[in-house]
Amino acid sequence: MKISAMTSSNKLSLFITVFLMFGCRFITASEYDFDVFPVDKCPMSKEEWDKRSHQLQCNQAHGYHCVPNKHLTSLIEFCYPKGARILFESGNCLELAARGTLNQVPCKTTFSSGCPNDVFFGLELYKYPKCLAINTELRCFDADVKCILSRVLEGRTNKQNNTRTEENDVNDTVKEVLIVLVVLLLMMLLIVFVVIVYLWKTEKICYKKRCQKDVEELQPLIETGKYTKTRSVIAYLAHRKGPLNMKEEDSTSQRLPLSLIPTLDELESEVVLGDMELLLLLRRHCVDGASENFTYLFERKILKNVTKSLRIIESRDNNGCTLLHYAAKGGSKDILETLLKHCTEHTIYDTDHFGHTLLHFACKYGKYDLCAYILSDDTYCKRLLTKTSHDDWNAAHFTAVSGNVELFKLLHGKGEIDMQSETKNGLNILHIACMYNNTAFCQALLNMNKELNLPLGKADVRGWNIAHYAAEVGNKDIFKCFINEEFASQKTCHGRTVLHICCEFGHYELCELILNGSPFISKILHDVDDEGWNALHSAAKGGNLKVFKRIEEALKSVDPLEVFRKETFYNETVLHICCIHKNVDICRYICNKLKSAPEIVNKQSTNLWTAAHYVAVEIKQDGSEEEIIGVLVQAGIDLKSQSNLGKTVLTVAFEYSNDNLIRYLLDNHKELVNINPAKLREAAAHSKIYERMLQIALQKENSH
Repeated sequence: MKISAMTSSNKLSLFITVFLMFGCRFITASEYDFDVFPVDKCPMSKEEWDKRSHQLQCNQAHGYHCVPNKHLTSLIEFCYPKGARILFESGNCLELAARGTLNQVPCKTTFSSGCPNDVFFGLELYKYPKCLAINTELRCFDADVKCILSRVLEGRTNKQNNTRTEENDVNDTVKEVLIVLVVLLLMMLLIVFVVIVYLWKTEKICYKKRCQKDVEELQPLIETGKYTKTRSVIAYLAHRKGPLNMKEEDSTSQRLPLSLIPTLDELESEVVLGDMELLLLLRRHCVDGASENFTYLFERKILKNVTKSLRIIESRDNNGCTLLHYAAKGGSKDILETLLKHCTEHTIYDTDHFGHTLLHFACKYGKYDLCAYILSDDTYCKRLLTKTSHDDWNAAHFTAVSGNVELFKLLHGKGEIDMQSETKNGLNILHIACMYNNTAFCQALLNMNKELNLPLGKADVRGWNIAHYAAEVGNKDIFKCFINEEFASQKTCHGRTVLHICCEFGHYELCELILNGSPFISKILHDVDDEGWNALHSAAKGGNLKVFKRIEEALKSVDPLEVFRKETFYNETVLHICCIHKNVDICRYICNKLKSAPEIVNKQSTNLWTAAHYVAVEIKQDGSEEEIIGVLVQAGIDLKSQSNLGKTVLTVAFEYSNDNLIRYLLDNHKELVNINPAKLREAAAHSKIYERMLQIALQKENSH
């Protein structure tokens, strides 16, 4: 087909397609709550995965992941804020859904091969290449044959229809039609121009009058400032359409942050742009529970316009929340009543995209009065109480988040919720309350347990029970309640004890309680996890020197240096581990202890890495890397030591883009540039700046 024969609709389609191709990467990166980076391919081995993790500066709290985006238009890599070791069920691949949630995509019945047969961690996704192979044009996984066939057939049908349309458009009367269209178009343009000029002049006059009226109406509300926490209503009206004719000294409101300017997330919704700022202001009043301010705006800006009223109060944000959900979060009964009175599509049963009801929101934020009001009518009380989210969270689970004991008693008194129920990832109300450090709530549950009959030793899918969660948050008051229970000595799925967890998170007081008060301490003190870590290794990672010294004392033997020789299954010592996590105080303490044992300082792990090599990874660039290198050098470490692949600490620093450490080593340990320079050049090749730095350093060192 010749370009000249293309219809205007086809040209428009071509333009849109090209525009979307160029905008695709920006859209992918901007539609999540944290930074994501489109990539052509994901790492396909543990070494590549770890390397990318360090280059992105991910860690255990923000774990590196690489998965398809939610549209299957690109592979993306990111540091996931929910951690690194997240367990997923067999028969599923992964995608980054919603605003940034790792979502399971069923593949057991759709993939021709390559679907995970066992449970797996997100950081092990490279083991399943089919989950990382997508057809970005068809938006399907390569192994999903059914999806690919349906998209191909759909594309062929559209192509055939377009071809027929183009052939029918070409006929002998084209020239005559074009002439008529040109004449009509010129006439229409002239009419439109006249109308625009007229409307512009009249609107300019009307707008000044309207702004003046709005300011006069809202003046009492502005003077009190009772509910205008970050931006006054005057500023809202001023920003809505244009500047008011007011001097800056007339009102401080214009100098406040314009928090009502729509963000990209808010713009990317079903809300009409003209309603956006008024909607944002109403949302704020809902969340603040500012019923007076809400009612004032609602009556004057919404009820006077029935069409706008329906459009605004029925609209949803990107998470599927309406004003009803925001009102439930704020806890104002008056606002909720007003909205329910005027809503036609949404009711008290309404849910967001995650299945959260109004009751879930009110329970999550501990709004007792609003919950009592919602549950006061028996006609819908049972339905609300038995409703769960898509991840099987009920109202009691959300109440455990807020820790409101009286609210929990209210729910329990209704008798409709199974208090022993678990979420999809195996959490019960006691787990959740402990995770959020709600001590009074946990104690109330334990006091009521004769009637609740909660399984105290029940573990989640990771093998964590209530004792492990108490150890993670360091809550010794909760831990005391079951310190003598057998389940307090149980291990997680990865072989970790409460002492491992307590040490890793640096909770000294709880550590003392476990060592001095646990009847099972002799059983768990010397335990190692699945990677060979003992409690001292975990303390070296945690960084609390008091905890480290206390565990050292508990593990001491005839040889005082024996604890520093203990290795993990990857031959890592406590010195290696504290260097990885840049715990300067513990590193200095260990090196002072090892002045007479340089062989321990220079101990090599499985890949022949010394402690110095580990300093270059898990980048902090806060001065700790340079300080630790100085401590290690004073302790007698050999910086020239090479790994099994011929890498020195400088090579590793180049590989992991550790800028500050690279400069420090080039300035203070210039001799490193002549150790396996070929490997150094290879490590620096990913950056022109690094190549230049290395070249200059080599020239200076070799010119002497």
